[in-house]
Amino acid sequence: MVKSLERGLYDLLETRLSPECLAAFKARGDDAWVLGDLDDNATTDFYIDDMLTLLAIHGVKPPAEQKVSPFWWLWPDKCLVYRDFTVGELKALAKSKVWPADAYSYEPVPLSQKLTSLTVMLVLAGLVIGIAALLVFWAVHWLS
Repeated sequence: MVKSLERGLYDLLETRLSPECLAAFKARGDDAWVLGDLDDNATTDFYIDDMLTLLAIHGVKPPAEQKVSPFWWLWPDKCLVYRDFTVGELKALAKSKVWPADAYSYEPVPLSQKLTSLTVMLVLAGLVIGIAALLVFWAVHWLS
């Protein structure tokens, strides 16, 4: 199973990286950092979501994000942040299916990000209400 994780990683990277960057990454072997060593200046990159998807295929579930406040989806207090992994660490993780203690941390979400998120949601809600009001007005006007 660990061999297939490595093969899956390289297959995924072949679609994202230039041949030169992929060869340099493979040359580093188990010591290559999965995210940090993939600086290719390409239009596509390898992201943490790709790594989590690859791990999920091999039965490794991501840790549940902590829900600190009752409105965590609207006003999150903390954000789950993963650290970078080497290829060797990913293979060990796929084998043990247990996340290392330092694999992730919870970082506080800054107030500016919270306000930006709230502003976007309010603008979106205003647009939806405005469009609905226009449709109701048009329907009433058309029916009368």
